[in-house]
Amino acid sequence: MKCGHLKKVKTWIFLFLLCVCVITITKVSSDIRKNEMDFVKSISVLQWYNYTEGKHLNGPKILMNDPRLVTRLQQNFLIPPPEPFSKHPYHLTKPELTDTSMGQAEKVKQILKYKKNGFFVECGAMDGETRSNTLYFERYLNWTGLLIEADPLNFGEMMLKNRRAWLSPTCLSKTQYPTIVSFKQQYNQGKISDETVGSTKPDHVDVQCFPFYTYMLAMNITNVDYFSLDVEGDELDVLKTIPFHIINIETLSVEFIHVKEGRDSISEFMKSKGYRIDSEVTHPNWLANDYIFVKNR
Repeated sequence: MKCGHLKKVKTWIFLFLLCVCVITITKVSSDIRKNEMDFVKSISVLQWYNYTEGKHLNGPKILMNDPRLVTRLQQNFLIPPPEPFSKHPYHLTKPELTDTSMGQAEKVKQILKYKKNGFFVECGAMDGETRSNTLYFERYLNWTGLLIEADPLNFGEMMLKNRRAWLSPTCLSKTQYPTIVSFKQQYNQGKISDETVGSTKPDHVDVQCFPFYTYMLAMNITNVDYFSLDVEGDELDVLKTIPFHIINIETLSVEFIHVKEGRDSISEFMKSKGYRIDSEVTHPNWLANDYIFVKNR
C-alpha cells in the first residue's frame, strides 16, 4: 500500500512540475514575441505595412505591368543594399557557416558551374540567414539579388544582417495582379491565410503582394540565375503568374511538400514551360522538400 501511495505522489509531483514548465515556457515565448514586436517597431519596420496610400492599385483591373504599380513598388517597397559595403559588414549569427541552405545552394552552384556576379530572387527569405538558399552566392560568388519576406518580425531581423541584396517587405502574388492579404506569422512556416484583410486575429498581419513580373520591371531585370521559392503551399499559383517567355530564369528550387495539387503538379507545369528536374533536395526533419529545376537548352 505504501509503495502504491508513493507512486501516486510521485506521479502528481511529476504532473505538477510538468505544468509549471509548460506555463513558464509559454510565458517566456510570449515575452520573446513581445520583445520581437518592440524591436520591429523600434526600427520602423511597420512603416511598410501601412497601405493607406496607393491602396486603390490592387485588384484584377490593375495589370502587373501597370507603370503606376511599378513606380509604387520602386518607391515604397524596395530597399537597396547598404553601401559602401566596407562600412556595413555582415551581422550574421553563424558567420563560420559557409552554406546556410539545406543543400539547394550546393546543387545550383554546380549546375551553374560556380558562376560569379549572378542575380537571385528568394521568396520566403526569412531572416536572410537561417536556411537561406542564396547567402552562399552573395558571400562567395559576388551575386546580388532580391529577398522577399512578408513577416515583419523576420523582415526586421533580415534588415540587420546587411545582406548585399535588395529587400522587400511584401509577398509574391498568387494572381497576375496585386493584392493585399492577411498573412499568418509563424517564423519559417508563415503563409497567406484565409482570414479577411483587416483581421485582428493574433499573429496575422496585412501584407501587400505583387506579381513576380512587377518586381522584375521595378528592378529592370530580365535574367534571373536562381529563383528560390518557398511559400508554404502557394508555389504553383505563384509560378503560374510568371511570364517565362519574357523573364529568363536559369534555375529554380521550388518547395513541393505543401502544394495542395500535389508535387506532380509542380513538375508537370515546369516541364510545360521548358524546364527539367535536375534533382530533389530533402531533409529528414522536413527542413527541405524541393525540386531543383533547370531550363532546357
